[in-house]
Amino acid sequence: MAPTKGKGNVKKKGKGSSKITKSRAPESTSDFYFPREIISNILSRLPVKILLRFRCVCKQWRNLISKPNFIAAHFSHSSALQRSGSSILIGTRHYESSHHVLSLYTPPPEPESSSSIVELDSPFPCFFPHMYIVGPCNGIVCLFQPPWGDLITLWNPAMRQSRMVRLSESEPVMGVHCWASIGLAFDPQENDFLVLRIFTAMPTSTVPNHVEMWSTKSFGWQKLKSEVVFHIPGHTSNVNVKGVPYWFATVTDEFGWRPVLVRFDVGKKVFEKLPMLGTGERNKKHQQLVVLDDFLGKLTFDERDESHFDVWVMDDEDGWTKKYKVGPLLGLERTMGCLRNGDIVAKNKEEVVFLFDPVTCSVKANLSIDSSKNGAYMIFDYSESLMLIGGMLPVKKQNARDKLACKKLTRACIDFML
Repeated sequence: MAPTKGKGNVKKKGKGSSKITKSRAPESTSDFYFPREIISNILSRLPVKILLRFRCVCKQWRNLISKPNFIAAHFSHSSALQRSGSSILIGTRHYESSHHVLSLYTPPPEPESSSSIVELDSPFPCFFPHMYIVGPCNGIVCLFQPPWGDLITLWNPAMRQSRMVRLSESEPVMGVHCWASIGLAFDPQENDFLVLRIFTAMPTSTVPNHVEMWSTKSFGWQKLKSEVVFHIPGHTSNVNVKGVPYWFATVTDEFGWRPVLVRFDVGKKVFEKLPMLGTGERNKKHQQLVVLDDFLGKLTFDERDESHFDVWVMDDEDGWTKKYKVGPLLGLERTMGCLRNGDIVAKNKEEVVFLFDPVTCSVKANLSIDSSKNGAYMIFDYSESLMLIGGMLPVKKQNARDKLACKKLTRACIDFML
């Protein structure tokens, strides 16, 4: 008798006999393993060069790296690292062509390793004879041509992008203004970069300076009221402290001619006069504004002994305070500046530029560039940033064709003048 079909012979479909399902691959983002806050904290401590590559990992990382809060956190970490070893932006001129050369010194990651100086692709046209550098300010550098602040260019060396600033329609008044002084500021409340252009009046003039401001919010110029009458002896601000530019200036009032310190209040959009050092320090042969641990500082050199100098730091409440004395700088002819971590940039009689440690009184690095002209060095403490400004484009390398065009243009100008 053939067996009858019953429930006992029916094969049930259960979990054990079901089809094998493919397991889902973990998501490409590391949020699968770590909280988003930890990922953000780790990435914000990496160099810009690595972060630019990490933008291609996934969409989430690309969006994160582009957020303003992440950019601000990254710059805070980058700026803090500078206190242990500063990167230095170096501006020179080629000894044969006189072209402007911009280079970046990177300190060694370890004491045993070597440092490096790399030439950067410059966004400033090589065939213009003069170029000044302002900043850096939150990783942004301002380049321009004196004496009236033409060809203003905003540049992020770490991101290798730049943009030119459209000139205003204002023109200097001949016989009243002697040149323009350029400053770069940053308003953290508005996340706004500001370019300041000051048509400086003659030293004995009682006419207020013509001041105008370009903003990354409006991408336009506006005239500012300047109630403080002062004369600026240079084409650029002397130093930039946490986004605030400072100038050495002079005023003529009922007390006669006297030097003052002027800064731009980024919140109120006005200029303020600050106290100088006492009479004894004011008579020093040479004074230089610097940044020390994110505070305004000053180096004062004695007229009788240039191998020593005093280091001062200013506090808004206590004023100027003398911190320490540096020297003797044996074998070094002139001090060119001071970095945020206290290291000194100086050169010897042969015009060789060195990075000097004032604590150990030893040379840390040679900053000279073989192809540069003597006396053409501009030294700036630089912290890299992810900050970009609308309209910035990648910087293109100026090739041999550009340099040949420069020579032809120069010859044509000479022939025309003759």
